[in-house]
Amino acid sequence: MSLILLLFLGTILGSTSIISAAAKSGYMQGGLTRGLAGGTLSVTSSSFLYGYTNLESFLTAAANGSLGFSGFVFIGGLFALLITWVSNLINYEVAIR
Repeated sequence: MSLILLLFLGTILGSTSIISAAAKSGYMQGGLTRGLAGGTLSVTSSSFLYGYTNLESFLTAAANGSLGFSGFVFIGGLFALLITWVSNLINYEVAIR
């Protein structure tokens, strides 16, 4: 799985969480408004991360083993944080309390 694809999935999950929190607070009432806001936020955040080449090149170097064992520990820590974040979203159904 490509690192860029993982970054896109992370930003899509993040934007979905933000839109979900806004909808639960009553900010967005119509389906078209929610769809437009979610799509806009997703495209904007993924475009930002795609353009952020230093992060992508560092993560690629860590995943390819160029940084040695510490790079693999770093990638493992990122996955542990992602798993914790998704678990909290599933359990509490909100991104921020």
